[in-house]
Amino acid sequence: MEAGAPSPGGVRTLGELGARLRELQVWSGLSYREVHRRVVRSRQERGIAELPAFNTTYRCLSPGRTRLDVELVVDIARAVLGNESRAAEWRQAHQVVSGLAADASVVHVADRVESDEFSFIGRSSTVAAALAALETHHLVLIDGMPGVGKTSLAGRVASQVPDVELQFSVNLRGYDPARPPADPGAVLDGFLRRLGVPGSRIHGLDLSARSGLFNELVAARRIVVLLDNAASDDQVQPLLADSALTLVTSRRRFTASPNAYRINLEVFEPSESAVLIRRAAGAAVDHEPEAAVQIAELVGHLPLALAALAGRIKAQPEWTLGDHLERLQEHTARLRLDDGVAASLSLSYQALPIESRRLLRLLALHPGRDFDVYAAAALARTDRESAQEQLANLVQMNLLEEHGSGRYELHDLVRLLASDQSRDEDPASVRRAALDGLFDYYRKTLATAATAYAPHDQARIELTQQIGQSERQFADRDDGRGWLDLERPNLIATALYAADHGRPEYATALSAMLMYYLGTASLFTGAEVLHLTAIRCARSNYERGRSYNNLGALYWRLGRYADGRAAYQHALDYARLAGNRVGEASGLSNVALGHYRLGDYDAAIACQREALLLFDAEGNLNGMTAALAGQGWPELRRGRPEVALKLFEEGLAISRKLGQETFEEAFALNNVAAAHEALGRLDEAWQGYEQSLQLARRLSFVNGESDSMNCLGRLHLAAGRVNEAIEYHQQALDLAVRLGSRPFTIEVRNDYGHALSAAGRVAEAMVQHRIALEDAERIEDRYEQDRASAALSASHELT
Repeated sequence: MEAGAPSPGGVRTLGELGARLRELQVWSGLSYREVHRRVVRSRQERGIAELPAFNTTYRCLSPGRTRLDVELVVDIARAVLGNESRAAEWRQAHQVVSGLAADASVVHVADRVESDEFSFIGRSSTVAAALAALETHHLVLIDGMPGVGKTSLAGRVASQVPDVELQFSVNLRGYDPARPPADPGAVLDGFLRRLGVPGSRIHGLDLSARSGLFNELVAARRIVVLLDNAASDDQVQPLLADSALTLVTSRRRFTASPNAYRINLEVFEPSESAVLIRRAAGAAVDHEPEAAVQIAELVGHLPLALAALAGRIKAQPEWTLGDHLERLQEHTARLRLDDGVAASLSLSYQALPIESRRLLRLLALHPGRDFDVYAAAALARTDRESAQEQLANLVQMNLLEEHGSGRYELHDLVRLLASDQSRDEDPASVRRAALDGLFDYYRKTLATAATAYAPHDQARIELTQQIGQSERQFADRDDGRGWLDLERPNLIATALYAADHGRPEYATALSAMLMYYLGTASLFTGAEVLHLTAIRCARSNYERGRSYNNLGALYWRLGRYADGRAAYQHALDYARLAGNRVGEASGLSNVALGHYRLGDYDAAIACQREALLLFDAEGNLNGMTAALAGQGWPELRRGRPEVALKLFEEGLAISRKLGQETFEEAFALNNVAAAHEALGRLDEAWQGYEQSLQLARRLSFVNGESDSMNCLGRLHLAAGRVNEAIEYHQQALDLAVRLGSRPFTIEVRNDYGHALSAAGRVAEAMVQHRIALEDAERIEDRYEQDRASAALSASHELT
């Protein structure tokens, strides 16, 4: 049956993979119903508990899918082809596509445009024309050959735009030799976050909606955007806002945007080349003017090549310009180049001290775009002082770009040169050792920063103890968060690189250590691809279970309950296979969440009781508090607050055994107060919510703070203090939206709507309940659906 069947070979996006899967189903002649029946039968025969609904299978085969469950894709291929090895091709294709998508999504958006006004030379008329064009056209496209100075020109123009409120800059990696061009959706994600849009809102928007929102938010603001190193019109178009003053640089000439002002940047004029050489050689130019002219001509007046030569001239003051010219001529002839660019870069490289040359070669191995002195020292396996000295040499020779924030970056052409030299001069074992040093630095520093960011998260503490302390220390939570924010693109880039280059354990470790930070910072795209990569790289059932658990927690925060239930079930299955009793207990506790959200309270309680026994046997206090809370809330939902209170009080007592002022205690205090509220003991409830709120604030635990604020809003409303209730619910909603937790946001919107109705603001209340209803239906939260529907019905009667 499989002869001539469509295969997934060559697909590069999830959309293409989905389209190829539909082609396979059409080719087979099987109906959607028959495909679904075969998938279900196959899973039953293999003992898999999670059986997809017909609609799930149908949606997987529907056009326009940008998310595909890899297990369902493989099951569909298996059902159609009846061949396990052919079905495995679809899993491999999904992994390849996910890797490319992940790589493209690792994007760093800066809130400033770098410009070095002291080193910029000439081109005054071009700068003036670009400034004028920005005001009238709002879009300037700068194209030209590599090394001609496009980025430098764009930075110079951006720095001279008057009265700018905001600046955004992003390298679109259009011609990066090692990584795919940046995904415009990920770039817009970065733009919107810089503009204060919460991750939860961004994640639900497609490319067009993100573009529209960006346009809307900058419409009344004076903003300059630099889109550097663009690959194509398709990459750039979604990033253009009508009112933003946008500069685009690229090696190719774009055909779209007919109203844009275009600059085809050429090499330096001879007079500009002379200025650059004079800056390096000083009065020596007056003694050998012809040599200076010939040097400029030999490298084709290319700014990058001239800058590299200028660095060499400064570093070797004992050489005459004639000496430099002769050396350049010899090198060019030997390489048989026609433009002298590679010769110029190579000569500057050769003029470096041995240790600086070595560092440059190793820096080219870094999977990310920029780095600091710590990362450079880790690659070179040297101390920071030595690394700083070598970095300064590279900057002086114009082979390395330094940003004001202590970050460094290699030009693409320099990276290519250094990569070639590394392959020629460094044995593979040396290159592997350098990357091992980098990975070890990032892993240890991440463990230390993650512990500072979440000091009461026991899982992070245990991982830090296993991995070891970094030489870098972080003073507090904000300090740790600052490092994580800055290095996140590098951490994910190195994890993806390691996954495909013989270091799978690094990817799985980063998935575990970054889980809390990525979740609380609502960095969903990065978290999802990282956890999926960890699942692919897992070498044991223990690691697979842990990685699936991380993925499930992410899906749960997003409100993707179906995906979350599937991931949690996989986590449970693998934990049992691994004999990981704590992992099994965690899996049971998490699977119970699915039952709870679907309203199957008996099943939820049964799972949590089984989990509690396992946690208790293993002495895992964190798990015990979660399992007790997981039993209490279903009891509360079905009208048994006395039973819930006993469970919550037991959980509170256990949480206090973990130490003073923990996240678990903040949760437990809130739970006990909720039971008192349900029993009508409003004074006790108020006291509990206040204690939880104050503890959450001392811990900088925004999730707990938002929850307590919302609960206190309900108590204000019960006491008739309507205005106070509205204020508390509004603050809770602001925090919940910022956190990006869709399930909790739904709950707060419903509570907020009740307070607005009590104040007679029925129309505003209906808006909140409608949003809550739509979101609750989308994530299958039946309890909040019922609350929103009932509130809307009551509001309709009022109006």
